[in-house]
Amino acid sequence: MSTPDARSTASPSSLTPTSALTGPLADEAALKRAFDAEFAQCLASAKTQLGEAAAHAPRVVETAFLNAWGQRATLGNEDHLKSILSDEIRHGAARALSRRHSGGRFGAVGGAAAKAHDLAADRETPEYVWGQIDRALHGTGETAEAHRAAADAGRHEAAAHMKQMSKRPGWVIPLAIGVVALVASVAGVMYVDRLGEDDAALAIVANSQTQPVTSPAGQFGSTTLRDGTKMRMGPNTSYWEPDEFGSKSRVIRIEGTAAFEVAPGQKLPFRVVAHRYHFIATGTKFVISTFSADSTPSILVQEGSVTVKTPKAQAVVTAGQAMHADATGIHPVTDDARAESFGWVDGRVTVRNKQLREVVEALTRWFNYDVKVPDLSLLDRMASIDVPIDSSGLAITQVEKSANVKFAYEGESKIFRDAASKKK
Repeated sequence: MSTPDARSTASPSSLTPTSALTGPLADEAALKRAFDAEFAQCLASAKTQLGEAAAHAPRVVETAFLNAWGQRATLGNEDHLKSILSDEIRHGAARALSRRHSGGRFGAVGGAAAKAHDLAADRETPEYVWGQIDRALHGTGETAEAHRAAADAGRHEAAAHMKQMSKRPGWVIPLAIGVVALVASVAGVMYVDRLGEDDAALAIVANSQTQPVTSPAGQFGSTTLRDGTKMRMGPNTSYWEPDEFGSKSRVIRIEGTAAFEVAPGQKLPFRVVAHRYHFIATGTKFVISTFSADSTPSILVQEGSVTVKTPKAQAVVTAGQAMHADATGIHPVTDDARAESFGWVDGRVTVRNKQLREVVEALTRWFNYDVKVPDLSLLDRMASIDVPIDSSGLAITQVEKSANVKFAYEGESKIFRDAASKKK
């Protein structure tokens, strides 16, 4: 058996661009190389997803590469870049189809004619699309203006959602609708009064124009949001910060785990949305985790208090408390769940008495250590780890002991095998 060294794979990294970026998009030359390598496949994918609207494919591809460039500080490798491009193509195609559908539905004037020059077949060439990207990067030309306009449109769209969701329905009901419809309208008003603010927040963070920032496996990152709130992200975590954040709202969306030190003295409350659950604070420190088996979120409040809202319950969580929110309500977490969800804040990785499949997932997430288990029956064995966050070697040793498995390299692959089968 050979045991891996204990070098940390979880070194801190900034989430904001720096002058010494590494990775697949370290500079514009790297972006051009990635564009040359991936353009044809991206264009084909966009055309397939757009169907009859395939003429929009060049613009979708252009936007995908620009958005990937905007996330370059978080890209770990070429596979991660390809994944981001694939997601951007999918979202971009969906937006293009939505705009096309809305234009036809509401009788938009000048849509096809005014945009004809953008949809010409000769603009599907890599030379043309790269030229558009280059002009956008350097802030010149119609593409740069289009992207700035799209960003403005996204902000206005989110504001419109907020206004619409918060507005009461009219009380003037045509008499022909009758008493039943009137009663339904009154009930609808009461429902909007109760849930309108939460639904409006969901609409803001669900805006498809808002692109996520993602930390790869084994890496942590720190950033400061536009309102001054400090955030530290764990590995395999994404957050969405809308364009209007800090001015018209202070709501972000999170998937994964993150610690917040909320900027105090703000007029608007700070809100985190995680899987449609709401965590609302004014000036406090807390940690959100969505790495539980069912992906519903947990919260640890370190200072101050946070209001937790679910569709069926609401509770105020105070300093020192850790709670779990799910479809049934808001409940205290167990000691084991607390260590597993929030131990990383204190520099530890803990998974206690879980199936080997969950422990293997934790090894990948926290240490970027991809270990295969060819014998699938071993995945049902119970295993545990409780190690410093920079001790991947110790984690492997603990898995070997607790699950009665042996770690080894087979070629380039890391493998867990049944330890009992090695005994004579």
